[in-house]
Amino acid sequence: MSRTEERTSDPLIDDVRLRRRALLESCGNDLNRLLERIEQLQRQHPEKLVDHRPVLTPRGGDRPE
Repeated sequence: MSRTEERTSDPLIDDVRLRRRALLESCGNDLNRLLERIEQLQRQHPEKLVDHRPVLTPRGGDRPE
């Protein structure tokens, strides 16, 4: 681990950092290659994506405006 990523008292944080580092290393430490890999996985598995946009409902129920 680098000096800025010293082990914490939280094993979950340490695990996330370890996995992030392994993912980046698997792409030759190239952020563009990592982004391409992520985009490829998104195209292959669109059912796993989550849409965080808010869903707006009309005021007063189903009444047209």
